[in-house]
Amino acid sequence: MTFSNRRLGVALPDTVLEEHDSLREKTVKLGTIARSCAIYGVDTIIVFRDPKGRGESRLITRVLEYLETPQYLRRSLFGFDEALKYAGLLPPLRIPSHKPRVKVEKLKVGEIREGVTLSDGRVNIGLEKHPYLGQHLGANKRVTVRIKGTTPLTGEVVGREAVHEYWGYALDLRTVDELVEDERFELKIATSRYGNAIRSVLGNLRGAFEKASSVVLIFGSPSRGLFEIVGKGLPSRVQFVVNLFGEQHVETVRTEEAIAAGLYLVNTLSV
Repeated sequence: MTFSNRRLGVALPDTVLEEHDSLREKTVKLGTIARSCAIYGVDTIIVFRDPKGRGESRLITRVLEYLETPQYLRRSLFGFDEALKYAGLLPPLRIPSHKPRVKVEKLKVGEIREGVTLSDGRVNIGLEKHPYLGQHLGANKRVTVRIKGTTPLTGEVVGREAVHEYWGYALDLRTVDELVEDERFELKIATSRYGNAIRSVLGNLRGAFEKASSVVLIFGSPSRGLFEIVGKGLPSRVQFVVNLFGEQHVETVRTEEAIAAGLYLVNTLSV
């Protein structure tokens, strides 16, 4: 939780890829979304079920999880997956959890790295040696590890709250009802071309943002806005429904473009 000490979430429907036919185009779109979320420090990406479309939640979560995973862990955690055929073409996120490979003697006690557990009680953290954890967690489980000692090389599993910098996003699957009722987020901001103009609610939006410890931005699909997905009762189920592009000069705004604009708006509210 690094965004002005607030939990920040982005919610998108499982039909967000419906305008594309090829796996390559879908992968590129997801790469753009992942980059925007990483730039602004999104903690959670929620993929929610669009009941009126053919969802691709597995592809969406698979590609986004792959991109968030440090490169040195990807082979162990993902193996060969046809869904990831073009993921290697995407630019890396380069977030703090994606540590470079270093020599063991340069490790510092207290340093934190992502790892994947091995069957013998050690953990692969991307080095030529694997630290012992002192416990057996089974194989191929992703964990966050803090270095306890270098001679011998040992580590301990810690929660992400132990990390005091942006460490990446987590993926959640939800229904629409679960999303709008999610108590993890105090402030829910839905985006819609039928929403209120930003300038008309900016003062109230800023006041609500300053009081909230957690915020989620909710987006529609390329062919269906949130009023179609959630229903006419949308304004009563979230705190704000805003139009991010009050004077848009194109027929449609792509979801990845709306996500970037929405995150920029939230970023300005924190200034």
